[in-house]
Amino acid sequence: MDVGYSECAEETKRARSADGGMTGSPSSATMDHGREEGVGTSKVLHVRALPVDASESDLVDLAHAFGRVVNVLLLKGKNQGFIQMETPEQATTLLAHCSNAHTTIRGKEVFLQYSNRNEITSSAAQRPPQTEEIPSPILHISILNLIYPITVDILHQIFSKYGFVLKIITFSKNNFHALIQYPDVQTAGTAKAALDGQNIYSGCCTLRIQYSQLKQLTVKFNNDKCRDYQNPTLPSEPAPMPAFQVAGMPDQSYLAGPGGFMPYTGFSPPAEQGGTRVLIMSGFDAERVTPVTLFTLCGVYGDVVRVKILFNKKDTALVMFANASYAQTALMYLNGCPLHGRPLAVNLSKHHSISLPRETDREGQQLTKDFTNSPFHRFKMAGSRNFSHICAPTTMLHVSNISEGVSEEDIVSIFSQSGTVVGFRFFAKDRRMGLVQMASVPESVDALVNTHNYLLNDQHIKVSFSKSKLEGGPMDAPQQEETHTERG
Repeated sequence: MDVGYSECAEETKRARSADGGMTGSPSSATMDHGREEGVGTSKVLHVRALPVDASESDLVDLAHAFGRVVNVLLLKGKNQGFIQMETPEQATTLLAHCSNAHTTIRGKEVFLQYSNRNEITSSAAQRPPQTEEIPSPILHISILNLIYPITVDILHQIFSKYGFVLKIITFSKNNFHALIQYPDVQTAGTAKAALDGQNIYSGCCTLRIQYSQLKQLTVKFNNDKCRDYQNPTLPSEPAPMPAFQVAGMPDQSYLAGPGGFMPYTGFSPPAEQGGTRVLIMSGFDAERVTPVTLFTLCGVYGDVVRVKILFNKKDTALVMFANASYAQTALMYLNGCPLHGRPLAVNLSKHHSISLPRETDREGQQLTKDFTNSPFHRFKMAGSRNFSHICAPTTMLHVSNISEGVSEEDIVSIFSQSGTVVGFRFFAKDRRMGLVQMASVPESVDALVNTHNYLLNDQHIKVSFSKSKLEGGPMDAPQQEETHTERG
């Protein structure tokens, strides 16, 4: 059967019947993934409660990430529409996603259900079937079931496995999207074939990939929302207008990056899906490293709950995080990291927790510390922007919570105790923060563990690795915190 304007009244009547006369709210009759009694699986979905200004392109945007959209039909006077996918399986996937998520078009919640029609045909709305995709070096990525935030760095790690990534742009419109440009069509095709339909994490963050018809991406800033890997000297400061423009794309004022960071870990499960939250770290200098040292360094990448240095092998320790995602983040960035001149060897531990020693075990008390209630955790606030500032150890350090009256000489003097300070500068608009550049990454790592939480003029300064640059004019706080006391 076909769906046309003359037959839409039946769909409307069926929807109202299912909802007790109300087409704008779901009911028990439509909660089973939109299947009503007597209505089977179909590749056509009926969309209800559309906003008055909805367009057919909104319907396409809603569905295209789940497969090929063959046709859409919009009933403007009835605030309803139809979406025809290429297969019933694609329609089922779309419907399951919308049934388990708050689905909106132009800010208004909409509801989907199977149509009792198998095809959309209408003299007023008929369009030719969607043609085959034209291969392109630019890929359009949609991420479905977004449980954990995704960033430019994560996407780069995933897609650079298949070739050199030139540029990445991320934006949000109904779902999280990204545009990734490769040097040629062949490389893009290899990545698309390997990654389309894969999960970044087990059971969530599903990649849906299509070729983009854009000819070129233009990136004006290198920051957490977009990156040009051929031009690393681009500034990182955000602009009042969108940080990039893409030829042929409409106004980008809706762009919004993710509010947090969770690393790509080779499609391994995040914390809530299982996996250990304990790392085993070895190779450090047993004479210089304490549980507090490891708490400080590992705490850059996630909240550390307990640290235990092994009794019979004091250059090895177990570090337990608040969840496995933190552990995966620390593993990705700290394996091979130099600490006091020695590279750390970091691996997932077979243990899933660390037990505290008995009170009578004095040496055990020195080697094992519990930081559960520490005031110095960096990620105490849900959705903290601190996630988006996570990066690999660099020569650049971001310093915050600097008290009034502290001079540049004071900061340089403190950090010089850990190595050579190449430069320091306060932020132009907020002297409570600044950037310190060390001569090398090993010196920067040592400076972080030595100076983070250093008490200076009755305030504990906060130190973290930074992706910012020291060169240029007056700095404008590119890595400003949500609060000046959040980082621990």
